[in-house]
Amino acid sequence: MKARNAIPNRVAAAAVFAAALLSASIPVSAQTDEERAGARAAATEGAAAMEQQRWADAIDLFTRAESLVHAPPHLLYLARAYEKQGKLVKARETYAKLTRETLPPNSPAAFTNAQAEGTTELAALEPRVPSLRISVKGGAVPDLVVTMDGNPVPPALVGVPRPVDPGRHEIQATGKGVASEVATVTLKEGVKEILEIELKPVAGGAPTPPVVTGPTPASSATPSPEAIPPGKDSGPPASKSNPLRTVSYITLGGGVVALAIGGIFAAKSHSKRVEGDDLCPGGACKVSDKDTLDSLDSDATSAGRIAYTGFLLGGAAVATGVTLYFLSAGKQEPKRAAHDAPAISPWIGLGSAGVVGRF
Repeated sequence: MKARNAIPNRVAAAAVFAAALLSASIPVSAQTDEERAGARAAATEGAAAMEQQRWADAIDLFTRAESLVHAPPHLLYLARAYEKQGKLVKARETYAKLTRETLPPNSPAAFTNAQAEGTTELAALEPRVPSLRISVKGGAVPDLVVTMDGNPVPPALVGVPRPVDPGRHEIQATGKGVASEVATVTLKEGVKEILEIELKPVAGGAPTPPVVTGPTPASSATPSPEAIPPGKDSGPPASKSNPLRTVSYITLGGGVVALAIGGIFAAKSHSKRVEGDDLCPGGACKVSDKDTLDSLDSDATSAGRIAYTGFLLGGAAVATGVTLYFLSAGKQEPKRAAHDAPAISPWIGLGSAGVVGRF
């Protein structure tokens, strides 16, 4: 009896795919002789890669063959290669695509055999696929983003079980002024896990009045009569330096720098997205550009996360600096008219950021 997932030798595979493609009667868009010959060649090399356990090469070759001429055996071997790589979710979806197809009654035997084998192998694979339900504690949070291994999880899938490949995964949730710690989970085949992560305020997420030890310029405490030297009034002594004012300037400066960094990485993320779009004119991407597209997408995502963090921390630092500035003013300066009151407004642009104001 033939073993499941057995890999035919190179000569046998070539004969199977050549016969299938030559006799295919499935309605497809017209192919040239060159495309059909190219599909047979790619499938033959893909079968050889499977025999040599070069799973990544097999996936690439069968993907190329399928892009030229559709044939169920391509999908069968693609699913098997994904499964061998441990990418069980992609394997399951590829098997499902193969088994859902309605073949014409006069389909080649290679096509019907591939679909039958795919149906059997999908049934065996289903219980092996792990699932993970991510639960976020912390209530409704604006701009909530949950990522797994650096990739955003669709909001509709947060809080419900979703199929995930076995292995180690890192999950984090972030929102406006809050974030969770990076949670690590290692999934085994067939296991159903529930992961609960808790959102906590991040540093600078919500400006908090500083805790000051000792008298401050805004203090309403009245010194005792014994503490007032003769001939002096009870007002606070004049001071040439104001530590709280200095801290406000430093905090504002740090916020401007963080905003600038966020702008730079936002521009970088946009640039990477544009490069990826240029490789897929009209939405049609070449298989040969897959690695380049994946790299551009990864770079864009990483730059976007850095930009988001820069804007978040920068905005919080600017807000904190403004709060410290007004707290430091106290009673040391004469009251200004409303139109002369100090004011600071942050601004953010593509690739740049800063603050404007009057003091």
